[in-house]
Amino acid sequence: MTMNTSMNDSARGLGRVLLIMGALLIVIGAAGYLLPEGRVHWTALIPAILGVLAVILSRAVAWPMVALVGGVLLCGVALMGGGSALPQLPGVLSGEASAATTSRAATALVAIGALLGLARAWFAPKRAAT
Repeated sequence: MTMNTSMNDSARGLGRVLLIMGALLIVIGAAGYLLPEGRVHWTALIPAILGVLAVILSRAVAWPMVALVGGVLLCGVALMGGGSALPQLPGVLSGEASAATTSRAATALVAIGALLGLARAWFAPKRAAT
């Protein structure tokens, strides 16, 4: 396997991970804004905004390093916003947490999964090439 093939495999993998991450974040943001009863602040849409950016980045397969760095930055922003809800995950799973806490925890979990997926997409083809 040549280095160029390895880069193409990495780029396709990065694009796939970013597309899945973006779709999940858009669903989380839309659900967090549309489903709760009563007045909801616009910040509930932040996951959806990050998701749209991830979908845009998923199209940057010609520049795999841009897609990787952008994806890592988006995951970092998502973790900064949602990571504080992770200790409340038992309450989320039992249904005792608010919609905002549930949305933040889901955003953080998607970001963690995306970071793992980005690392796998970036390093797996390179390891296979050696």
